[in-house]
Amino acid sequence: MKRALRWAQGLVLMAALTGLNQLAAAGPRETSPKITIYAYNFAEVDGRTLREAEQVATGIFRKAGVETQWVNIASTSQNMQSHSAAHRPYYLSDLQLDILPPVMVQRLGAPTNVMGVAPGTEPDRRLVYLFYDRVKALAEKEMKARVDGAISAYAIRVQILGHAIAHEIGHILLNLEFHSDTGIMRGDWDLKQLHDACFGYLVFTPPQAEAIRLEVGRRSGLQKTLELN
Repeated sequence: MKRALRWAQGLVLMAALTGLNQLAAAGPRETSPKITIYAYNFAEVDGRTLREAEQVATGIFRKAGVETQWVNIASTSQNMQSHSAAHRPYYLSDLQLDILPPVMVQRLGAPTNVMGVAPGTEPDRRLVYLFYDRVKALAEKEMKARVDGAISAYAIRVQILGHAIAHEIGHILLNLEFHSDTGIMRGDWDLKQLHDACFGYLVFTPPQAEAIRLEVGRRSGLQKTLELN
């Protein structure tokens, strides 16, 4: 995504993935800061796919020293307002992930070459969007490339979706409007980065991980203050 698009920053659609791997889920770290992610499934992603994608994102954040808790909310584009009002996240450590179908993506007016956006620039933002039809399109493209012999393996949807979720949430936890040069916060992933994503190596850089831990700690501290009051 180009810098001229200042209203939001999204993950640029990837051209090819060269391997296949799930991030291993380690045991919970009780001393690690935690975020709660409310996933509004407006695209009606099947439950297993969504849970496995969340496991991929959980592994990425766990490597950064942050635990994640997921609250999955079944929604449709027709009842968006009622569901959002009933389950809206309350604390700064509660983040909202809207997984959108094509009709809602079109209404949003997002660029055509991204799989998600994190709108806004304020430090306490909590909302990200993921565009599921573009995730599916990329997965289908990778499968065709493997059938044609262009690659030896292809990325399944849960990997693409999980990395895209972590990338967009990274934007708001890092308060990063633009992309970085290395790690999962890159905007344009070349062949090396895509290969790393397949094998669980495309993660937050050490400085990014430290910044994310501090930010989640800040948001969690404000939550505790509100609870005491």
